[in-house]
Amino acid sequence: MKRELDTKFDRDRIFSFANILVSVGIILVTSGGSWDISNHILNKPETFFSPPHAILYSGVGVTLVGFIALFVSGKKSGLVQEFGRGIKIITGGIVLLLSAGPIDFAWHSRFGLDGLLSPPHLALICGMALTSIGALVNTKSLSAKLEKPNRIAIILAMIPVWLSITGLLHSFSLPFSKTDYFDFNPDPVFGAVFASVAYPFLISTVLVLSSILSKNRFGVSSIVGMSYLLIMTLTAIIPNHVLIPTIPFFAINIIPILLGDFVLSRPNLSHRIRLAGAVTGSAFYFMYYPLITYTYNEVTVHKLMWPSLTPIIYFEMVPIVVPILIVCGAVSGVFGAEFAKKISSQDFSKFSNK
Repeated sequence: MKRELDTKFDRDRIFSFANILVSVGIILVTSGGSWDISNHILNKPETFFSPPHAILYSGVGVTLVGFIALFVSGKKSGLVQEFGRGIKIITGGIVLLLSAGPIDFAWHSRFGLDGLLSPPHLALICGMALTSIGALVNTKSLSAKLEKPNRIAIILAMIPVWLSITGLLHSFSLPFSKTDYFDFNPDPVFGAVFASVAYPFLISTVLVLSSILSKNRFGVSSIVGMSYLLIMTLTAIIPNHVLIPTIPFFAINIIPILLGDFVLSRPNLSHRIRLAGAVTGSAFYFMYYPLITYTYNEVTVHKLMWPSLTPIIYFEMVPIVVPILIVCGAVSGVFGAEFAKKISSQDFSKFSNK
């Protein structure tokens, strides 16, 4: 009897570790993708084995290993039924991830260079988003079974959700999708309005949900936020040497992240979830530096965007757009926080067999 319990415990631990491995793999994929976007902006030579591609492909490999271990261990321990919803979502994401490669190769062979919103890139991004969401669903269900939530697992599950959905939002707000054959660039006004609503909604949803899942333990939401800032610094700022002096400015985003986390950790503070959502959402223009420069340049100063001019144009737009965007971000952030509160109360595991 004891041996059976020990074996089941080991399988449960393998299942949990495999789920974490899926999340870590998507962190690598999204980080490599972010770096690759930076290299495209800088017109750096691209090869199959370039560092961003190596990180991206390694992430796909780690994700696949995690998925296989997740399915096998879940099958043996019976957790496949209990966590069916999350596993199904991950499976859909893996299918998209694997199909994106051949589609991308065929697209390049037929049309040459592709833009951010090309079909193969959209398949890849949607695959990353679905896989990370599936892993988060499993993490939430696993944490619900424990007296104390696994805060490390929550952090590692939230980061790829933020990064992958950010990639999806970039596709519909950044003007990086025009090629010789197709022009998939979003309308400039649509891109600006979409960014003003979607980015703050995502930020507050991720940070508030991180806190709620960890039972409002101060530090968890902050670690998620600071991890995002670190990854963006490494992949979106440092590759462009002109942006390196602006790293201290970008690091100031730690302040609204910490403030939102502090508010969420105060159980006696009224309307703390909405307040935290407003605080974190209102800072989205600063958190999505430097790429967001391209979005609002299209509808404000209309400057010719060169990578070397990014910080100049960004700060030139600050007095024009920030007063409006702070208000838009705060309002959208409140809705994101309420959305996080709603989904945190959902029991996804009970739908697993439907």
